[in-house]
Amino acid sequence: MNNKKLEQMLNEMKAKQENPSQEFIELLKASNVIVPALMPKNTSPEIIRQMMQNPGQPQKIPAGANPQPCVLENANGKRYLAIFTSEDEAHKGNDKTPKFPITLNLPFENCIGLIRSNSKIDGAVINPFTHNVIFHVQENAPQEKPVQLTVEQFHHLSRQKMEAFYLPKTLFEKKAEVFEKLRDEQGVYLKELYEEVYDTEIACPYVAEDFEFMCLNISDELSILRITMPQKYTAIGTCPCVIIGWNEKEQKIWYYGIVIAQGKTQLHQRMEDGTDVNLGDAPAEGNELTTVLDLIQGA
Repeated sequence: MNNKKLEQMLNEMKAKQENPSQEFIELLKASNVIVPALMPKNTSPEIIRQMMQNPGQPQKIPAGANPQPCVLENANGKRYLAIFTSEDEAHKGNDKTPKFPITLNLPFENCIGLIRSNSKIDGAVINPFTHNVIFHVQENAPQEKPVQLTVEQFHHLSRQKMEAFYLPKTLFEKKAEVFEKLRDEQGVYLKELYEEVYDTEIACPYVAEDFEFMCLNISDELSILRITMPQKYTAIGTCPCVIIGWNEKEQKIWYYGIVIAQGKTQLHQRMEDGTDVNLGDAPAEGNELTTVLDLIQGA
């Protein structure tokens, strides 16, 4: 995406305090833009995990996914679809501005369609953190209310990113180094890993004492580590606990998570190639270690 000319025109409009020209509008209509979005609360955990596999990398929207564009509301109650001319623009803001977990690359014409079909949206705001140019569209008609990103939802998505992607990826890449640091430093080290996920102005809400660890040496070669995750900001798709297996002789990691689903919990295994395997309903509380150990020893 190259919107340099568009951004140059926005800079000039801001400096001169001018309204959008016809030339600008025509260029905007011919451009692709970035639209931040959020997944609805009833989204399947499997879809969330698919979308979290390669954060920061372009990917197709999985089948069944229905991301909802984010809407910003000003002090007067006016609601605007947030659009950005680049990923860099979407990542700007102040210390009270959460980073958007999902961004869609869309033709601006599609954005016009979204605005026209929803009477609750007053228009679009272009680069709200910098240029803050308002674009009005007529002929709005009622439709479903769009979702607004909240700080709480940002924490939910950050947890999902950590538990479903970053922690297992780091374990599979560095194996003994990471397993031993988790075993020995426990919450202090896990908090450090969380800080790497929270590389935004929004602070990580956890401290080392929020994590509980239990390590079992099954044999000279096999160790099992159970981590109870914080209760704060749990939601569908997050893990009350994760269980990690480490075979020193074979240099092999196993990663399992108890995942909150709609009305129940499920046991998932994250594989080294990044795929997620849903193993069905989670074992009863207190039986997780036994179940996982049986799976590892039967592998």
